[in-house]
Parts: sequence; C-alpha cells; structure tokens
Amino acid sequence: MDYQHYVVQAGDTLYKIAQAYSVSMSELIRLNNLQHPDRIYPGQVLLLPAASEQPVPMTIPEPYFTYAAWLYEAYAGKDSELSAMTTYLYQAVVFDQPEFDGLLRPIAFEELNHLEQLGRMLRHLGVDPRYGSFHSGHWIDWRAKYLRYTNDLCTALEQNMEDEAKAHRGYLELCEKIPIPEIQTVLSHMAADEERHYHAFLAAKQQFCAPCEPAPIPEPVPEPETPAGPPEDGEAG
Repeated sequence: MDYQHYVVQAGDTLYKIAQAYSVSMSELIRLNNLQHPDRIYPGQVLLLPAASEQPVPMTIPEPYFTYAAWLYEAYAGKDSELSAMTTYLYQAVVFDQPEFDGLLRPIAFEELNHLEQLGRMLRHLGVDPRYGSFHSGHWIDWRAKYLRYTNDLCTALEQNMEDEAKAHRGYLELCEKIPIPEIQTVLSHMAADEERHYHAFLAAKQQFCAPCEPAPIPEPVPEPETPAGPPEDGEAG
C-alpha cells in the first residue's frame, strides 16, 4: 500500500482529517498506532492512504465515537465486563468449592458473552475493540489491579452484588443515551442478565452469610398520583 504524509494543522481533529481524506478514523488510528486518538497536535505527521487507493470503509460519524467511548468503559474499563469475568474466575479458583464453582463460573461465562457483544458493538461503531477505556480524555489500558481481590466469601458476594447492581443501572442508562435500536436491544438484554446475577449472589449471601441489607436494584419510579380536587357541594370533606 502506498502512503502520503499529512502535517496536522491548528484546529484539526482526527474526525476532520478522516472526512477530508475519505478515510475511516479506525484506519487512521491503526496506521499511526495512535494510543491517544483524542490528542493530536500541530506539526504532528500522520500517515494517510495514498489517493490512488481503492475507497476505504465508511467514515465514522462523530457522535459514534462518543458512543464508543461510553461502551469502552463497560467493555474494559475499571468496572467492566472484563473485570467482572476475571474477578469471578479468580473467586471460583480461590474458594474452590462445588457450590461456589457452580455459581461463579456460569456467571463468568455470561460476562464473557457480554464482553464479546460489546466488542461487536465497538466494531459496528468503527473502532478497535482493544482492552481499555478513556479516562479524562486519555486512553488507559485495562489493568489486573481493577479486580476486587478478597479471600473472604461474604465480602466477595457483597462486592459482586454491588458491581452487578451498578452494571444493571449502567446498561439502562446507555440504552437511553445511545439512540441505535440494535445496540439498545442488546444492552437491554444485558441489563436483565446483570439483574439476574445480582439476585443469584443475593441468594448465596443469604444462605452462607449473616443477614444484612443488600444493595438494592433500582425500581421504576411510579407516576405521582394527581391530587383530588375540592369536594363538590354536599360531599364530605
């Protein structure tokens, strides 16, 4: 493949350059091995496919990059599917009992399925599903220290419940923020899975640990009742 060079100008963004040269943002990121695609600076030299090349894949509309940034956090951020899956497999090994293994491993494999689904969403949005997320505009690779390590069963179950409740809320919020029906459908199913995981961990905690107040799964807020008007003449007050 032949390449041409482009010198970044003041006011340029990766999106503007991709639009101007009919190249996808994901291709620009790949060609230039950009670790922080949100940060380019005047004078920086970027590789672009030569103009004689065949047409490249469709460029990413700018809102899609924002949606991808949100999904990266659920995919491989600190509190993410990758963190949940590895945490539950770690716990299955540490506790090493059939009843806990039968609880943790199936949930871990469901989180793995969520991880794959989120990766496909990221590809649909035109970005590379590498393991990491954006934090304050900077790309951060996923890290093993994101796991919540503990050898205490009851502490682990309590933490798992908190994480599942947070994931449930997070996916419902993403359904509201990302107006793409195909993605909303998958996120809705994932939210339902996280609620089911929460209740599985709650049942285990009630069986093996002292009674406690669980972290609640938020319920829909009911519509307020319309106050009744003043009584008609002759009615009781």
